[in-house]
Amino acid sequence: MILLNGEAVEDEKVILDSGLNFGRGLFETMLVREKPLFLKDHLERINRGLPLIGIIRKIEEEQVMEAAAKLGCRDRVLKLIVTEKNTIFTSRDNRYTPEHYIRGFNVKVSQVRRNETSPLTYLKSLNYLDNILEHEKCVAEGFDEVLFFNGRDELCEGSVSNVFLIKGERLYTPAAGCGLLDGTVRKFVVDSFDVTEGVFGNEDLQNADAVFLTNSIMGIMKVAKIGTKCYPENDILSKIMAEYDRKTI
Repeated sequence: MILLNGEAVEDEKVILDSGLNFGRGLFETMLVREKPLFLKDHLERINRGLPLIGIIRKIEEEQVMEAAAKLGCRDRVLKLIVTEKNTIFTSRDNRYTPEHYIRGFNVKVSQVRRNETSPLTYLKSLNYLDNILEHEKCVAEGFDEVLFFNGRDELCEGSVSNVFLIKGERLYTPAAGCGLLDGTVRKFVVDSFDVTEGVFGNEDLQNADAVFLTNSIMGIMKVAKIGTKCYPENDILSKIMAEYDRKTI
């Protein structure tokens, strides 16, 4: 097990393998309060995905808890990276601030298309550069997040998030087959509320009463604006956010 805290390397050295050469690897990012949130879901996802990319290894809960303790990771973000020969843990601050939740996210739509036919689309893999480049570009342009559509003009996900729509009293989210990573907080929302998973286009975004984003670090984030479309405060979204806080704080 390798622990990276800043530039310091403890226990072992990183081994050059196909993870570093070709991106054959998976990662998970977890919000740690007293312990990592949704840890079982994170481990189930990475352990299910590793054999799909030819890595016959399994990450145990004890490894994660030991790494979090050694890194002093509490009220911080813990990242796990697994390649053929490396298990790497890093820790960093949570970059989401109270201001983000007060104002909501300003979002744009990417011109890059998500490949719904690629198996890597459905894994949290080290082949993440499309997401990173588009996210950095949107931030440089003054946005907080960017949404992807697939080659069939179907809404998929954000560069670092899953997306939900509210219309009337109903909740909607793109079906996994559209081309997205099934996030742990997405799973929480789908399991906790009556959510319709389906196929949605840009018109559905524009006609929604509210839009919100989820990921394992920010939890649930309201969208204030997509393009020229502004979204007002929404009672249903407030209830969802309150339920998430109740379960995780």
